[in-house]
Amino acid sequence: MSSTPALYVQALPCFTDNYIWLLETAAGRWVVDPGDAAPVLAVLAAGGPPLLGVLVTHRHADHIGGIPALLARHPVPVLGPAEAGNVISELLAGGESLTLPGLGRVEVIPVGAHTHGHLAYHLPDAGMLFCGDTLFSAGCGRLFDGTADDLQAALTRINALPAATRIYPTHEYTAANLRFAAVVEPANEDIRAHQLQVAAWRAKNSPSLPTTLALERLINPFLRVEQPSVVTAVRHHGEAEMSSTRDTLAALRAWKDIFAG
Repeated sequence: MSSTPALYVQALPCFTDNYIWLLETAAGRWVVDPGDAAPVLAVLAAGGPPLLGVLVTHRHADHIGGIPALLARHPVPVLGPAEAGNVISELLAGGESLTLPGLGRVEVIPVGAHTHGHLAYHLPDAGMLFCGDTLFSAGCGRLFDGTADDLQAALTRINALPAATRIYPTHEYTAANLRFAAVVEPANEDIRAHQLQVAAWRAKNSPSLPTTLALERLINPFLRVEQPSVVTAVRHHGEAEMSSTRDTLAALRAWKDIFAG
């Protein structure tokens, strides 16, 4: 469990590799992307502060599937993008600056790429980002709706945040992503070191998340597409010249889509 003085964040595992993030404050609790109601209901049934609301990043079922059952027991506001459908009670488009009970300031960042309406939630005072499936540790989400241009824009917005920002993706993909990152940059000692750390965490069934933006800048090839080592690896893999950072990012994402390591 990670913490700031007034805000505690707990990972609630569900399905094969999802995390629902439970944010607890003195005022109450919020959940991010409850694809399954059961883990959230179990925590709430054990007592403690009430549920205040739900934050949704995007429409996929493993992120919103538990909302109806959760609302049946705890009718609270659900904030998120229109693409998530009728489970959303307060529509957001990205660009909003909210003040939410217990959470304080929340900046809603449009990061449409994995899906067109994808949102991320930045809590600047707590130094936290809840980014759904846009950015993973050592990786990024597949492009179901978006283009390489959309992905570049989304990652640029995230990369503009302070280096100390703690990042909370919603999947335990870190070990697999690091295997790809090590192929892209075999001489990157930060990747090798983090592979050992993640292996130790996972051996104890502990999450590899949250990560930090500072760490991701060292190990995540999708945030390192301007590095000569990444450009060279992508060029050699595709046997083609990369005329721009966008081209490198597009080729890197295509490579990761077929990577079987």
